[in-house]
Amino acid sequence: MAVKKRLVINFTGYEGLHPDAVRGRYLNSSADFNSLWHAKTRAGPMVPEGPNIATMQIETSGANWQTKTAFCQYGGADIFDAYAARNVATRFATGLVAFLDILLTGTFWRYLRTSWRFCIFFMWPFALACFISLVTIGVGLFPLFAGYGALHLLWTVPLALALGRLLVRWPGDKVFFSYLLDDWAAASDRIHRRNPSLLQRRQAFADHLAEKLRTSDADEVVIIGHSLGTVPAVEAIADVWRSDPELLRRKPVSLLAAGSCLLMIAFHPRATGLREDVRVVCQESPVLWAEFQTITDIVHFYKSDPAAALGIKPRGKLIIRRIRFKHIHSAKRYALARKNFFKMHLLFLKGAQVRNPYDMGMFVQGPFAFRDLVTTYHTSAAPLDEAGRVVQAA
Repeated sequence: MAVKKRLVINFTGYEGLHPDAVRGRYLNSSADFNSLWHAKTRAGPMVPEGPNIATMQIETSGANWQTKTAFCQYGGADIFDAYAARNVATRFATGLVAFLDILLTGTFWRYLRTSWRFCIFFMWPFALACFISLVTIGVGLFPLFAGYGALHLLWTVPLALALGRLLVRWPGDKVFFSYLLDDWAAASDRIHRRNPSLLQRRQAFADHLAEKLRTSDADEVVIIGHSLGTVPAVEAIADVWRSDPELLRRKPVSLLAAGSCLLMIAFHPRATGLREDVRVVCQESPVLWAEFQTITDIVHFYKSDPAAALGIKPRGKLIIRRIRFKHIHSAKRYALARKNFFKMHLLFLKGAQVRNPYDMGMFVQGPFAFRDLVTTYHTSAAPLDEAGRVVQAA
């Protein structure tokens, strides 16, 4: 199916990127798309439409095709800014509580059974937290261990606290230590429904998505969930289905789950609501669910099937594609990403530099329907010739 107009709903994960920053990042990806496919792109500004919700209009012209994309960003950067603004002790403590919660509820073992690589991502910030805790306690209580008088605690305890704070800042900041503790603290708040802001944002997303679907004249709707963004994406789709299922039947609606961390929350015993949302999307709604995974990214559940992992039998099989970033991006970009797990995780959102089936630019602003790209053309690049013209036989 040729696409002239597309509505893209973009759910970012645990990122402090406000809509204008997301616009800048996507336009960098769009530049790769233009270079690869000899296209031209014009993009308008992000126009605010709700709490951390904004839309920009993208017009793309190829050699013999044109598309218009309404790119709508749904995020929680303002909420995540509040997590980062807390004092060091609070961030440290809530992160450790989240870690213990994952261990004591058996959630970690579900992680391990499903994707051991994700366990590396889960464990290392908490291993660093335990190391910092032991160093702080050891220095603070050293006089007692060494047999000196308790009066020495007057200087060792302040020294220990200062040293602990220093370790949190360095090497902590260089390896996203506090950021990841906040990430897990926010995930724990989602699981236990402790943060009213997250609950209010869920309602705002569902209401806005319903209105977008109601008023859009697009040929198709592509809902993108990257990392933890898959969680609010699934929640919003399920909420719309419950309130007005016809909105998801009017035109093709697809969920593109890239580097999904859905199971990070859904595996917790208390996350019954999210598991029900996944069931609704998989079993009841007509939404096409396509999952993309890669072996080099530890920040998602590689080789997993979210429906099977949660014991859900979908009405149709989820499309699960395993990709290799080195076949999508240049050797230079890939080499730089290998030095930083977070950059590797973000390669899902970068524009393709090599013609291949996984092309974020093609999904967002190309002339082909997303469903066709992940089914008919999933073994090769989209059918554009060397000049970027649509191959007529396609």
